Amino acid sequence: MGLPRVGILASDRLQQHVLKSALTHFGFEVVVNTSPDRFCDVPRDSLNLDAWLVDLPQDDDEANMAWLDDLLDGEVPVLLGVEKAPQKTSETFPRWEKRLYGKLRDILRVAPVVAEDVSVLDKLGSTDAPAIPLPSVFAGQDYAGSPAAQVWVLGASLGGPGAVKAFLDALPAGLPVAFVYAQHIDPRFEESLCRTIGRHSAYQLKNFRADEPLRCGEVLVAPIQHEFRFTQDGLPQSLGQDWPGPYGPSIDQVILNVAQYYGPRAGYILFSGMGNDGAEAIVTLKDRSVPVWVQKPDTCANSSMPESAIETNRVNYIGDPYQLALQLVNCLKNSWMSKHESISH
Repeated sequence: MGLPRVGILASDRLQQHVLKSALTHFGFEVVVNTSPDRFCDVPRDSLNLDAWLVDLPQDDDEANMAWLDDLLDGEVPVLLGVEKAPQKTSETFPRWEKRLYGKLRDILRVAPVVAEDVSVLDKLGSTDAPAIPLPSVFAGQDYAGSPAAQVWVLGASLGGPGAVKAFLDALPAGLPVAFVYAQHIDPRFEESLCRTIGRHSAYQLKNFRADEPLRCGEVLVAPIQHEFRFTQDGLPQSLGQDWPGPYGPSIDQVILNVAQYYGPRAGYILFSGMGNDGAEAIVTLKDRSVPVWVQKPDTCANSSMPESAIETNRVNYIGDPYQLALQLVNCLKNSWMSKHESISH
């Protein structure tokens, strides 16, 4: 199935550019992008559009709006009254993008594919990259099974399973860390995802079970349909409700819920994916020392999600899956050394 085809009518050139960029991030094909006063020159019969997106001019009188009547009389759905886009570096920009996507999706006959196709799981094998050596400071330390002092969120969408698998496969066993993995995928294949990603990893992937603590060496796969959070005792608890937003699990909400309990003991990595999930939440992390990393866009099957995060100016490391794994190992080693040096003094 091809990408949903959209036409944009906006008088402001900057608005045209931002609207096109946002829709492309979410998997739409922008076929035409012009001003309303050039609408009559558009060969509408040959465009085969799925929707029109119209930013209404503020100063046009009724006599100059004949083009709108013509548009509304057609068979293609029309989304009117688009909010003016905030600055891309604004905290409200990811939310604006997501609202735009939700409104347009609601009027479409076909929606863009945001979740990963399950067929990709059958193609995932072991990665060729060597496993990173375990730092000597962790040698002889038996962290397995102990409560996780640090938790990292791994967020991914289209192209994510392969990238996350390469990241986890590169990590050595014995690190004092656990993960929460939020992946957009068909809910029917939640358990398949767990088995496939964990096949060659030193880390145990597990599906969600309420009140089962997250321990070092584990990767909790976030439930796709129902939101969860951590209780005051650090136990995962289902809220019995759908994730907010257009897709599940909501990476934004996973980040917020993990941050609520783990605070500075958490980190966040966004991998390949379509859309901007995760970008809205990371700008709320006021502590700049909390790490927010993304997969290098040119190594992604779909770079929209990492690019959206980078545009927030909140990302402090960018690398391919192996580099991200190496960065995490070094980060955990440096954290351990800093902690124990301060204790010794």
